[in-house]
Amino acid sequence: MSFTSISRSVATLAVTGFLLAGFAGAEPTKDKQLEMQKEGIELIGQLEDVARDIHFNADRLNTLSHRSSKFTRQHHLMQIRELVNDGLQPALKRLTEIQPELKEWHRDVIDKMLVSAKGLAVATNSAMLNQNENGSLPTEMNPQYKQLVSSIAEHAENLVKTSDAAGAYAAAHSQAEEAGLKLPKH
Repeated sequence: MSFTSISRSVATLAVTGFLLAGFAGAEPTKDKQLEMQKEGIELIGQLEDVARDIHFNADRLNTLSHRSSKFTRQHHLMQIRELVNDGLQPALKRLTEIQPELKEWHRDVIDKMLVSAKGLAVATNSAMLNQNENGSLPTEMNPQYKQLVSSIAEHAENLVKTSDAAGAYAAAHSQAEEAGLKLPKH
């Protein structure tokens, strides 16, 4: 199941939003648990779409780095920041809220995605700060910036791969359940 799809003030990039801890709730009913699992799968699909958009912008920064203007670099970094704040953060926040009610494999996927999202937010914030301080430097003379952009791309790629694999696993698991196959409890 695949879905296609700069200023000091940015220091407050939504890293803290990814630090949310899950909460333990009352034992959910079977229907409620199924509803939460479906919601979790939909949220992971949304994360995949956003991660693909972030990866696209990071790739543009990598390929255009030697001939791009400061404005172009800032534009792509702002796009990434908006995608992190408005796309990843709300979905991850909701996933952490329902995480305790999900199956173990689903909780593990969310934990892995949180690690990548935190790394992505930190790298994005650092790249934006670097551009504020060194934006007039050609990118060839700023290896730290190039490394940060590569880190953004790597974390986004990890999010895409993880969410894609989780979606495929969930679809196969659901298909097996519908076929009446006895599956291990996890």
